[in-house]
Amino acid sequence: MLKINKISIEKLNTKDLDKKNNIYYESILLLFLFSFLIIDFFPQFGSIEIIAPQFLYLAFINIITGVFLYKNQTLISNGLVAVFKKSILFKAYIGFLLLCSISMFSANNFSLAIVNFIQITTVFCLFVNLSILLYNKLDLIYKIAFLVGISILVQSYLELSHFIGTAKTTTILNRLSELKGNTGNINIFAASLAGKIPFLLLGITNFSKWKKGLLILSLFFATLLIFLTASRASYISLFVEIVLFIIVFLNINVQKKPKHINYIGILLPLLIAFFTANIIFEKAKNKDRYESVTNRISQITSSKTEDASINARLTYWDNAFKIIKKNPVLGIGLGNWKIEAISYEKTQSNNLLISDHPHNDFLEIAAETGILNAIIYLFIFIFGLFLNLKNIFSKKEYESKIIAAIALLLLTSYGIDALFNFPLYRPTMQINFCFFLVLTILNTNRIDAVKEFEFKKVAILILIFMSTITLYFSYCTFKAYTLENDTRIDLAQDETKYQFSSNEIINRIPQFPAIQTNSQPFMELAGIYTLKEKNYPEALKYFNLSQKMNPYTGRSEWYKYKIYKELGNKDSAYFYAKKAFEIRPRSEDYYLSAIVVEAAKKDTTAILKIHNQFSKYVQKPSTWINTSSALAQSQYSNKALIQFIDAGLVLFVNDTTLLNRKKSFQNDGIR
Repeated sequence: MLKINKISIEKLNTKDLDKKNNIYYESILLLFLFSFLIIDFFPQFGSIEIIAPQFLYLAFINIITGVFLYKNQTLISNGLVAVFKKSILFKAYIGFLLLCSISMFSANNFSLAIVNFIQITTVFCLFVNLSILLYNKLDLIYKIAFLVGISILVQSYLELSHFIGTAKTTTILNRLSELKGNTGNINIFAASLAGKIPFLLLGITNFSKWKKGLLILSLFFATLLIFLTASRASYISLFVEIVLFIIVFLNINVQKKPKHINYIGILLPLLIAFFTANIIFEKAKNKDRYESVTNRISQITSSKTEDASINARLTYWDNAFKIIKKNPVLGIGLGNWKIEAISYEKTQSNNLLISDHPHNDFLEIAAETGILNAIIYLFIFIFGLFLNLKNIFSKKEYESKIIAAIALLLLTSYGIDALFNFPLYRPTMQINFCFFLVLTILNTNRIDAVKEFEFKKVAILILIFMSTITLYFSYCTFKAYTLENDTRIDLAQDETKYQFSSNEIINRIPQFPAIQTNSQPFMELAGIYTLKEKNYPEALKYFNLSQKMNPYTGRSEWYKYKIYKELGNKDSAYFYAKKAFEIRPRSEDYYLSAIVVEAAKKDTTAILKIHNQFSKYVQKPSTWINTSSALAQSQYSNKALIQFIDAGLVLFVNDTTLLNRKKSFQNDGIR
């Protein structure tokens, strides 16, 4: 009898121990997930772009996760390895990464390629860590949904508080344009919120009482912000998510009594957010982006082509097709769009405005890494769509269908944004991408009986090693971006007030990346600061190096013009002024320099040719004023000058600056 009791007590203790272990590991898992969500609250830490500290942080968290898994190897299931081996989706993802790495060798700028590859490798390490942590723990999806809901509530509350708090210091229109969170971009902010909506929908339909109320409030705040950003891609995402979720939820619960309160809890905050946003838009009194939610929605299907952002995207996409046609196999190299696309934009963008991305991830991948890799990347989305739909409409258990529904919505939201923006290099978006992949793969491929995985320890060490490499390069990128931010602030001042010396800049020039976010090489900064110190030989050396790294902006040539002009070398000054304008004929600085050197030669024919080329792209009264000054300096006749100004007045009727200039020429003719 005593023996039987002892055995019973031992079994009870074992169950209690297992329960405690499960609670412990679940808490650790949720803690790691919470650590991923923290990036939405990150300050920039002096970086020019928020993505630098975010990727650095993710790399660090990957290492911490890897170390934890190494010390708790029982968490690493042998079944996960079998799942990865069986999953076509996982193999496609590996193939995508492999072709991205191969494309680096076709890149003209290897530093950009390695930095971008490190970023997608960081995301891959995050994907593996999430897969390990969530394997056989997908039942935690509701707790994860609540955790995401709380983070959205806090994030939205902080942003709306800032929006309301600035009421006395700026206009509503300015406040609307500043709705960026800490993403640095209004569209990315909206897409980030839209990408987390599936978790809110799941939580609202699952929880009750105060938890449901909290998530409904979170949904209201999030959708209100999405409406206020007037981001059309996010409008589409939000609409598709809501419709799909209701359809899928009805299908999943077809044998159950519908809970109308769930639909009210979803639709009511959406309607209130919609009308609230319209009221705010009315007060903004804007007839463009922020006229009304309905007007912005109507622009999605509008056949009109006046919209600047639509035209810009179409232009970028057209350039992407040209690049793909020219480089179909390996592309131009991962991350090299911001360099190689500039030559295609020379007659499309004013001054030095460039596109960092073509605003379509699929086209960017095709242009940078080749058509085959773009097909593989597209396959991930298409096959992921198929797998989740199959799970939803299969005879699987309820939980499996719910997880498939969330994965489907995550895929839909991310995919829509990938069609119009560039979520591939945005950490806040990549977390959503990882959740889609992990939930799809783990929910689709469930394997019970598997052989022992012999290289478990080695695999984790490799993962930690990869994460350490990403940490190093992420830190280099962070330091580079802080240098760019520091110098951009410094260069915005008068030249006499520059805070940095050339030696300080030279000592901080990074290797990875060697190019700034605006496509200018860091070597150019060294040239600018040495030029300011009138160290012309050194300045020329750095501008020559910069020109080799990026020959498409004309900046190095323009600075060489300034150097040779100060040195009194007229022939070289003339050559580089003309060269800069040839490279970038829509740059006002280059146009002015070109007419100055032609005026020195009194070549009125050349001045008019430069004017005609520049004014073909940029038409404003000051162009006629500047050109007429150069013509007058070149002893152009008063009669011809008046005729030239009259040509400008045809375009700018009754412009006072042109009328006054014409009057001055008429008075000169009388004298």
